[in-house]
Amino acid sequence: MDTNLQPTAISWPAVLAARPQLIADAHALELHDAWVTAEREFNANLGRPVSDVARYRVVDGVAVIPVSGALINRYDFIGEGSGYTSYPALTREVNRAAADPAIRGIVLAISSPGGNADGIIAPSAAIRAARAAKPVTALVGSIAASGGYWLAAQAGEIVLDNDLSQVGSIGVYTMHMDVSKLLERIGIDISVISSGRNKVDGHPFAPLPADVRASIQQEVDDLRLMFAREVSTGRPALTADLALATEARMFSAFNPRTGARPAIEEKLADRMGSLSDVVGSINRGRYPGRFMRKTGMTDVTREDHDRAVAAAREDGRVAGERAGREAAATRISSIMTSDEAKANPKLASHLAYKTETSVEDAKEMLAAAGPAVAEPKADDKKSESQTYEQRKAAVGGEGYVDTGNGSGTKATAKAGWGKAVAAANKGLGPGARN
Repeated sequence: MDTNLQPTAISWPAVLAARPQLIADAHALELHDAWVTAEREFNANLGRPVSDVARYRVVDGVAVIPVSGALINRYDFIGEGSGYTSYPALTREVNRAAADPAIRGIVLAISSPGGNADGIIAPSAAIRAARAAKPVTALVGSIAASGGYWLAAQAGEIVLDNDLSQVGSIGVYTMHMDVSKLLERIGIDISVISSGRNKVDGHPFAPLPADVRASIQQEVDDLRLMFAREVSTGRPALTADLALATEARMFSAFNPRTGARPAIEEKLADRMGSLSDVVGSINRGRYPGRFMRKTGMTDVTREDHDRAVAAAREDGRVAGERAGREAAATRISSIMTSDEAKANPKLASHLAYKTETSVEDAKEMLAAAGPAVAEPKADDKKSESQTYEQRKAAVGGEGYVDTGNGSGTKATAKAGWGKAVAAANKGLGPGARN
């Protein structure tokens, strides 16, 4: 092993290694740096309120919101030379610009290789909602890859700033770190003790089993399909099938060998243009997005604006509820189709539909409960509910003797009817009648 690689592997945050990521692989270490910086800033500013001042610049009435560096679902990075962008900060600034009647349009100035998958739904929904109220353009500087492209695709148009601009990487990846050989080399043995068959799937202290690898592969495949569908929602011309067919390739603004414009020809971008071009188009009412006003934005009344913002917020709320329903359906399905549910389907149904128990916790509870106890047979229930007279009549003149187990048996009264009745009365208790 190259010992020079050990510090990087050891220091890689577990939260990044264990989850699918939306970032161009060549930029993965940028995500690591962003996360470490975010943790440091979060701890240093714990308890301090987030600034309520707009953190975007305004150019001729158009808000220019920076989306730069790695995208992380942590703390409060956006612009200001940080080099990183956090989803909470981006969501807040997009909503702020959409709600400001003095802002005619929004430009997302994107230069990002992507980042975390967790958290991207909120800014994505905010961009689509803002687009319902006013023009939103994604202006790609150097790169809009993976998660960066996911966000760009929600704008009304994607404009490439220069011939070196790149877009794409519609894909997902994760990784598994096997540090068992390193630990063996330095004399450390790890004993993993768990409860629940899948509790420690993918832990880093042993090679990855084939079935666990297949499960992780399914997770990233499903997220890539979701990625493609989200792109096609924002860009109908780029269908989900076309997005998947790119196989996560990057597309450049210009091919010097052929003179072609691959990103535009493959429908991942709309045109070339600078910031001044985009701002001018918005102010002249020539924005080609879905929600363009032909007469421009200058004649929009406050009432028009308020209605558009209300509609945008409603779209955002509906998108959030849809995401919640999809997550709930996935949780229910994962519980009900698990191996643990097969032995106790009734308990599984209760946990899936009547509680908010997580999939992992539900599996552990089902495993601990074991197989369900069988219901009493219909005949057993019937015999338990019979009265003394009914049971006596059922055995006729031979007499009825309760054997003590509640089921009753026929028995020949060896000592005569009187002894049989006495025995029956004794078994039935003080409430019995002759």
